[in-house]
Amino acid sequence: MAGNQDSSVSSRITLFNQQAEQHKNWMMINPFAHYNVSDIPKRSFSEDEYGRAPAGSLSEQRSLQANVRALEDILQLCHMIQKSGQNDPGNGLRALHFGTLFDLYNDISDKLLATLLGARKYGYVDFTGETLFQGRDEAVPVRLLRPFDKLQAEIMAKVADLRCDFTEKPFESTPLRED
Repeated sequence: MAGNQDSSVSSRITLFNQQAEQHKNWMMINPFAHYNVSDIPKRSFSEDEYGRAPAGSLSEQRSLQANVRALEDILQLCHMIQKSGQNDPGNGLRALHFGTLFDLYNDISDKLLATLLGARKYGYVDFTGETLFQGRDEAVPVRLLRPFDKLQAEIMAKVADLRCDFTEKPFESTPLRED
């Protein structure tokens, strides 16, 4: 019986030491755990890691969920252009004037410009100029760059991939930590 208690105590000590070492390592990279900036060790990141949340962290999950919401907003914007727009004589695809789009989309979300810029960045829509302003750019057409069904399939595939990423990650062996 005494040997069994010794192994139980030693396993608890080993577990405590492992957790203490993990905490010590985390505190070394935690920028808020140091009184002096010069005490913080310099971290090096590979090009893939730089500017990204640590793999398996809650921050990474929130980032993936935000990307899904942004893509869903872009899909909704493209659908609105498809539904309410006219055929563009230049390429036969749908286009809608920014003023009309602003009036329609403003009832749905106040993030029209950010959604437009994101959609243009990913090659789903196009418009002239850096950004569009209500009043000044009412007549500027916002054009779909591909047929809506192809855009929809591409966006939905990206959303499905992202959803798989953040539903699979919590089951990895890496423990999640609050960032």
